[in-house]
Amino acid sequence: MTSETGPRLSGVAGVVLTVRFLTELALLGGLALAGTQLGSGVALAIVDAVLLPLVAAAIWGLFIAPRARRRLGEPARFLVEFALFAATGVVLVLVGWPVTGIALAVVGIGIAALTRAVAKDG
Repeated sequence: MTSETGPRLSGVAGVVLTVRFLTELALLGGLALAGTQLGSGVALAIVDAVLLPLVAAAIWGLFIAPRARRRLGEPARFLVEFALFAATGVVLVLVGWPVTGIALAVVGIGIAALTRAVAKDG
């Protein structure tokens, strides 16, 4: 007997969902990194580094997460996810991390699309 309540992650769908989770963490990390570069002064940099990922996590939790009370339907949910990854990529490019920003945006958006095709995220 196990205490699992969610679906088992196996096969291609399991790999895609695992990579999706990692891209979500990278999104938050990228925003924190960008936040450290945006503030003029240590205090403002710390506030930005905390606030940016917090806002993104709140949006994700309210509208994208599988257990969100106000979960958006498709394609709106994909568009919000697309916007979060694209905005994170742009901010990272603007603060001097162009390769990281572009890679995060491309991989994040690609995995978001792949999730819908392979893992039937619905």
